[in-house]
Amino acid sequence: MKHFVLITNTAKDPDGAVTDRVRAMIEQNGGNCTACLFKGKNSSGQYDKIDPAVIPSDTDLIISLGGDGSFLHTAKDLIDLKIPVAGINIGTLGYLTEIELDSFGDAFQHIITGEYHIEERMLIEGIIRRKGHIVVKDIAVNDIVLNRIGTMKIINYDVLVNDRFLNSYSADGYIICTPTGSTGYNLSAGGPVADPVSEVLITTPICEHSLNSRSVVFSADARIDVIVKNKDDEDRQVKAISFDGDNDIVLEHGDIVSVTKSNKKLLFLRLDKMSFVEHLGRKMR
Repeated sequence: MKHFVLITNTAKDPDGAVTDRVRAMIEQNGGNCTACLFKGKNSSGQYDKIDPAVIPSDTDLIISLGGDGSFLHTAKDLIDLKIPVAGINIGTLGYLTEIELDSFGDAFQHIITGEYHIEERMLIEGIIRRKGHIVVKDIAVNDIVLNRIGTMKIINYDVLVNDRFLNSYSADGYIICTPTGSTGYNLSAGGPVADPVSEVLITTPICEHSLNSRSVVFSADARIDVIVKNKDDEDRQVKAISFDGDNDIVLEHGDIVSVTKSNKKLLFLRLDKMSFVEHLGRKMR
């Protein structure tokens, strides 16, 4: 690898000092930093998307500078380019941004000399149908989450798997995640951790109002349908779906959110031969 693109979260590196430092290390070690792009928030508080057309065609690796959120947004914006992505952690805890800034010099030597491997990570696709029409279609690297906005009332929804009824839930929300996303919101909500290179769909109700609430793991070829329901006293309850924690999409009574495995893959660059168990244990400690 010789040609690199840096994409920096401006909230993590507002003056560009970290970006300049990383770029200098790349060039001092024989690499070519073909572009430095900055990803910031727009007037509505959402991160602007990166246009794939601005990425040079000879790019070997995209490097995200920030935290896990920065990595997710970068990977989603540029997923169709099929270029590997690596993350340098300048945030807090990073499961995806596994390269620490202080060790980047040594890490980059491994990249230049080919001491790395590329993992293919499963993505999921979500389709929102309203009265028989598709209103939203998007992908997620980590998770698709049904949640509530503005009030503390619980959400009522039914879940079907491959057209078979699973359960009716009254809860704060519902998480459908990939193995990569199992260490995110899913983990905080008490869901299981999966090997990130496996291919399964993990579902976890959030604070379900029941004593027998459980996560369920399905095969990657399953289709999970979440049907939004409103009771008479829930007319003012605002429910929304988010893809990787971005852009809440308000739902209406009767909306169906269908989640399946995406045909797109995240190419994730790994530098070390540390096993998933060792890496997870290090992050948990």
